[in-house]
This record gives sequence, structure tokens and C-alpha cells, in this order.
Amino acid sequence: MQKQAGADTSGTGKSGASVPRGGVNADSTLTGNVLAADSTAADSLKNPDDLENAVEYTAEDSTIMDAVLKQVHLYGNAEVNYGTINLKASYIRLNWVTNEVYAIGTYDSTAKKMAGEPIFQDGPETYNTKEIRYNFKSKKALIQGIVTQEGDGNIRGEKVKKDTEGNFYIRHSIYTTCNLTHPHYFINAPKIKMVNKKQVISGPFNLVISDVPLPIGLPFGFFPFPKKKENGTSGVIFPTYGEEPNGRGFYLRDGGYYFAISEYVNAIITGQIYSNTSWGLRLTSSYIKRYQYSGNFSLAFNRNKSSDEIQRRIGSGITNDFSIVWSHAPKPRGNSQFSANVNVSSNTYNQQQEININKYTSNVASSSVQYNRTFGQYMRAAGSLRVNQNFGQIDPNQNGKRTGGKTNVSTDFSFGVNQIAPFALKGGRGRWYESFRLGLDFNGNYALANALTAIDTSYNSLGFVVTDAKIDTSRLNKTKVVAFNLNNLPDMLKDAQFTGRYSLPISLPNFKVLRFVNITPSMSLSGEVFTKQYKYTKTGRDSIRIDTLRKVGTEYSYNFGAGMNTRFYGTFFFGGKRLEAIRHTVIPSVSFTYTPDFTGESFGFYERIQVEDRKGNVRDLSLSRFRGVGSGIANGRASSVISFSLNNSFEMKLKTKSDTAAQQFEKVSLLDNLSLGGSYNLLADSLNLSNITVNANARIGRNLNLNFNMNLDPYTYVANPNIVGNQMGTKVNKYAITSGQGLANLQSLGFTLGTNFSPKNSSSNTNTPNKQPTTDPNDPNAAAKEEAKEYIAQNPDLYVDFNIPWNVSLNYNFGLTKPGLSKAQIIQAVQATGDLSLSKNLKVTVSTGFDFVAFQPTITQIGLMRDLHCWDMSFNWTPFAGSAARASNYSFTLKVKSAILQDLKVTRRRSFYDRAAY
Repeated sequence: MQKQAGADTSGTGKSGASVPRGGVNADSTLTGNVLAADSTAADSLKNPDDLENAVEYTAEDSTIMDAVLKQVHLYGNAEVNYGTINLKASYIRLNWVTNEVYAIGTYDSTAKKMAGEPIFQDGPETYNTKEIRYNFKSKKALIQGIVTQEGDGNIRGEKVKKDTEGNFYIRHSIYTTCNLTHPHYFINAPKIKMVNKKQVISGPFNLVISDVPLPIGLPFGFFPFPKKKENGTSGVIFPTYGEEPNGRGFYLRDGGYYFAISEYVNAIITGQIYSNTSWGLRLTSSYIKRYQYSGNFSLAFNRNKSSDEIQRRIGSGITNDFSIVWSHAPKPRGNSQFSANVNVSSNTYNQQQEININKYTSNVASSSVQYNRTFGQYMRAAGSLRVNQNFGQIDPNQNGKRTGGKTNVSTDFSFGVNQIAPFALKGGRGRWYESFRLGLDFNGNYALANALTAIDTSYNSLGFVVTDAKIDTSRLNKTKVVAFNLNNLPDMLKDAQFTGRYSLPISLPNFKVLRFVNITPSMSLSGEVFTKQYKYTKTGRDSIRIDTLRKVGTEYSYNFGAGMNTRFYGTFFFGGKRLEAIRHTVIPSVSFTYTPDFTGESFGFYERIQVEDRKGNVRDLSLSRFRGVGSGIANGRASSVISFSLNNSFEMKLKTKSDTAAQQFEKVSLLDNLSLGGSYNLLADSLNLSNITVNANARIGRNLNLNFNMNLDPYTYVANPNIVGNQMGTKVNKYAITSGQGLANLQSLGFTLGTNFSPKNSSSNTNTPNKQPTTDPNDPNAAAKEEAKEYIAQNPDLYVDFNIPWNVSLNYNFGLTKPGLSKAQIIQAVQATGDLSLSKNLKVTVSTGFDFVAFQPTITQIGLMRDLHCWDMSFNWTPFAGSAARASNYSFTLKVKSAILQDLKVTRRRSFYDRAAY
């Protein structure tokens, strides 16, 4: 842009820099557009009135120097720079006597409004003003009409004074997080103080919404300004209040303190207290290290007291609930990775503490902590800790609480060597034996559970009597569930199991026969490591004593085999208007695996003992030295198994509708897969044929998915005459077709039919989970956008996508289980979920279904989300939750979006255990 000097005839109407020493002295000279001190004057001592930086100024219209008053007048897009201070305005006046700068806008008669009003910038902070007077020496300022953005909020005022410490004193001010020129709401205060860009302290104020002053006010206010790199500012979190009708009475809940520890770590401590003296505490924390990892942690404890007066008098009815939630997500980098997804809680925690209906009705939870590491190109190692919980079933005799919960804690570790080609380490030449590959895998597991394994020492099961055995009679033929606590830890440790497995994966060269048949030979070696052994001693004709030895041992096995598969096609030509042909693809496969007999004395895995049964028959028993008895595990004898499968697929060939299409034909799948499979053990003494499984999946049309599975048992089931009523029966070594029970007994059947409807352009929407928008690497805000995408991915419940106009998903599920001769158990339900954007910022969501077996609706939820620019409104209603105790639950929230004013909200809630909450 060309700079114009205008009417300035003194030669000063150009951009210049002035380095005054206490103003312009009498013996100074004016050189061009630069005010410079007399070069002949000796300056051996610094004048205390000297400015610290040079003052640079420019103007588009004209620059006029008044040598008498020692002032410079700048007209037209004027700009002054002094250190970190930048001032822009339509008119600026510099005074070298008082070291002041004055700026104001000019009236535009055409637009009939002020133009070029001052914009004052001090470092990263920017202030829009109507008039400003600033002193370079004292750093004080007097401002008329200020608008400034501080964090998520902005401050506006009529008269402002700035002191030397950077504090602003503002009269007739408003504070709001709405960025519109005419905000939807604001906090109206006669005067406020902005303390050094850190926080705002207000005197008496009231709330104004849509220009309507509300009779809601406080004697003072405190609003912190979180820096861009901080998680926030420490402060008090106000609790909610309400009444819980299920026993704990009135409450104060979720009040506490927020700790902004650093820009990488924060912490929140909240508590709750009830009128019947129940109480609870919660600690939550989030952390992040850019480019390495991020996560959050939550620890909660609640002590609940029953409202039953009798239980309270006898000292019972007190329960302790706890919850531990930890999520750690690493960034893929380097040769090691640590991740965690922990969700551990007591059986009744979700029932008594959770508001979310999905968590309230959840009956299972799983947790895992994993570490993986690779060593070079071939070696790898991993370790993990897992906790699986089943919270049990609701017991009406225990005040509707869940009982019989099962917890399983296990630790796993593994070590392996990736398969290598030992005959082609330096590169192969295509020889057949160079494709031979060999690897190594070893993994161990130690499991601890409160569901103690059932013990079966019956004579009918073992064929002998166990003597000198200390047996817990409560575990005979059934699983015993004990409370998962320190008192029962010794029993759980006795029942805990360590399992170590190793294998040598071997890949042998494959080859073709008759050009179309693929032959794949196989060989494998695997074994297990045990930390205890069993010793068997015959004490009578049909009695055996079993001793447990704390001795490490190993058991191994190996097998040989080969697989054969091919592929052939059948095409049916139609020659119709569009249908050209239908092709049927068939992939049959057969494999054979042989495992030798490992029950011989030479292996030492089994101990052979002869016993005489009660009928006088002599029997040879092979008892495992490592696995014990009554576990139902195979006895290590030889097996020769033939496995078979038959896979089918159908597709049709259609002519394209358009003659100008790039391809003349298009293929449409009719049936993606229809498979049948099973196996036959040649060396088994009975029940040689396994169950037959049938699976199918297809995509019908463009948007209808079908999945089908079926399990068939080919053997006959005989009823037990000693059992009256529904019974499974006993499987005998006789095919069902020969007993009049049909071709096979149906054991289970299930299929799912689902579809999804949405506008055609929604699939390309950048906010869909499968198509995330790509970030421009040259975008200066690319890092912030990536962090926002990660936050949305980790917290999907907090994000509402208003860009998709509507979406509907329908699923029909059918399941049938019928073990043996028992009556069939049927599950049949239809589920529908959908959302509809009624307008740009209004979305409705619905989730419902119908259970045809119970003949009642499934859990039904209706949600309404409204984006009110600087406010958010949400309403969630559960008209039917599968139980009368949980019906008609709702929550309503109207809150300011900004986290600074997170307590500025209106909530109304009726949850599973709240009569009402605010």
C-alpha cells in the first residue's frame, strides 16, 4: 500500500521512528521523518525519563509534526508500535512532552457510524475501544468503551482505567461468554476489576437474559481466566441437592474442589452426604502428554446405610460401594506400548450410584492393563492383567440388590519369536524347501476367581472311590461362589490355577495336485507347564488316595496333518434385460490331523492303575499326573481327526443401467457365504462325529444385512427316567436319524436382520465415524483440531452431530437354544434407534424396541438436544425401562457452554433413586 504524506509540507509525512530522550530538546534536529537526539551532545548518564523502547509510527493519509507543542498527528489507518504494544486507529496523537498517545475513531458520514475505532494490543491481549489515552512511561491508560476477550468470556465496559500493574477498573460493565455483538445473556455489574489478565472480581451483579434483568444476583463474583495451555483455574465446585426416595433421604451431592495442577494434569475431589448419614467421596483426574499418551482416572467410594430401622438397630444394612475407572491411551510410537482400560466396581455400585441407564442396567464389566514390546525384527513380549466381573442377579429378598456376583482376576504374559525361514535367511532362490518356516510362542496365565471350581468325586464319574481326601462338601457337583474379599482369599488361592503353554508354529511348503487342488502339510509341537503334580496310590480294591505334590512339570504333544482345498464354479446364464448370469462358487476343504498316544509310561504324563469295580470287572485307568481327576479333560490318547467344510457364495451379473457407464456389467452379491463344517475322530471309542455348524451371511439389496448360525447334534438323546419335567437327557452313541429323532437335533439357532437408513449425502459427511475430516498440515490450528478430534473420539456422549439430517437403524434378533431334549428357550426382539435434526441446531434421538417373548417394550429412551449458540439444552426421558421401579425417568439441563461458567445452569432430574434434583 502506498503511504501518502498528505498536506504535510515539512517533510515529516512519512513512516518513521522516534527515540526521544525525555521529549524533544531545543538543540535537537529534525531529519526527514525521524526525531533524533543531537549527535554532538554527550550522553554519559541515562536520563530516568528516557523511554525503554523506540516508538514507531505510520499513517496512510498524513503525518503532521507540531514542533511547538512537540506533538505528532497521524491521520488515516494510523499505527503506533512501542515494544509489545500496538495501537491502530483512524486518528492518533503522540505527545513527547507527556509521553502519551491518544487515539480515537472518526465519524463516517456515508455509513453514519464511527470508523477506525482504536484497537489496543498489549502482547497477546487485544482490546477494542472507542477512545484511549495511554502513557508510555507510567503504563497507565484511560479508556472509553472497551471490548476484550479473556479466555472463553469477553468483557465490555463504558469507562476503564488501567494502572501500572496491568489491572483494569471498569465501570458500567458486562461479562459474558456469548461472542455476538448483542449477547444472548450477560452478567451486569456496576463495576468490576480485571486483575492482571488472570481473573475478574465483580461487585454486586445480576443476570440478564435476552435483555430481561432477572432478580438473581450475588454480592460479589469471581471469574478466572484459564490460559490457553492450562486446563483451568482451581476453584470450588458447588453441589446439587435433592431427595432420594430409596432410603438415603435428602442429599448434597457432587460438590468439592477443582485442582488445576498444571497444563498436563488436573484433579477433582467431590463428595456427597445424605440425611441418613450415608456419604461418599470421588477423585477424578485427567492427564496428557502430547505425542505420547493421554488418559483419565476415577476412584469413588460410598458408604450406604439402609433406611430400614430394624436393620439399623441390629447394626446391619450397611454396604460399601466402590468404583475404579482408568483409561490410558498411548500414541503408537517406538517398540513398546502400554495401555489400560479399567472398569472395576462393587456389585451394587451401578444400582445405587449411576444415573446413566446403560450403566444402571449393565450386568458385566471387564478391565485390562496391557504392555507390549518388540525386540528387533523377530522377538516380541507382552504382559496383561485382566478383571472380568458378573454382578449377579437381582434378589428381591435382598432389597432388590444384585447377589451371586462372580469376579475373575487373571494375569497373562507371553513371549514369542516370529516365524523365520531358516533355509532362506539370506534370500531364497525359489526352492521348495526355502518356504519352510519356524517360530516359537510361550504364554502363561494365573487366574484367581471367587467362583470355586466344582468338585466331582462321585463313583459314577471316576469309577473308583477317593480316600483320605479333604473335600469341601459345599463344592460337590456345583460351583461355589464366595464373596471376593480378604477373608476368602486363602480359599481362592487354593483354587487358583497357573497355566503355561508353549508351541512351535511350523509352516511346511505347500504344493498343487492336478493343477487345481492345493495340498498344505502341517506339523505342530505344543506343551503345557504345571506347578503341581498328583500322585495316585491304590489303597483298596476300588479305592485310590490322591496326594498333591508341589513340583513343576511339563506335558507336551505333537501332531501331523495335511489340508486339501480347491475351488470350482457353476454359472447359470439367463440373458434377460438386465440379469446376465448367476455364478455359484464352491470351496470344499478337507484336513487330516493325527495325534499319537501320550498315555504310555515312557512319557510319564499319566499313571496307570488297575481297579476292580463293584461288579467285579477289572478296569485299566490312566490318571493324569498334572490335570487331576474329575475335570472332564481328555485323557491324552491317540486321535485321528478328519475336519471338513463346504463354503458357498452366490453373485449375479447385471447389465449397467446407463449406456455411458465405464463398465458394461456390474456384480451384485446374493449370498456372501453359506458354510457347513464339522469333524470326525477315527480313533474315538464313541461319539466320533462332532456337531455340525451352519453359518450364512448376506447383504440383501443395498442396505439389508443378514447373519445366520445353526448348531446341529447328530446323536440321539435318551431321557433320564429319574428326572421329572424338563431335562436335557443323555447323549448316546447312536445317530439321531436311526432313532427317529430326525436328521440331527437342533441345539441352537440364531439370526439377525438389520438395516440402516440415512440421506445419501450423509455417508460422505466428514463427521461420520468412518470418515474423519483430514487436517491440513499447513493449518496453524492443526494441532488443536487433532486434539479436539481425539477428545470427541474418547467422549462420544458429550458430542452431538447436527450435520446429519436423520438416521434410522432397525435390527431384528432371533435366538433359540435347545440343549438335548430340554424345552427351547427363545429370544426374539426388534430394536430401533434413530435421530432427526428438526433444524440446524435441534436434534431428536429415539431408542426403543419390543420383546416378543415378554410381550413388552424394551428399554425406551427419548432425547432432545438444542444448540442455543452460547447455551446448550438437553432433555432425556426413559418412559419405559423394563421395570416399574425405573419407569418415567427424565433429566433436563440448560447450561452455558463455557467451562468458566459451568455452574450457571438449570437442571431438573428424576433418576432411578432420585425423586428430584437441581
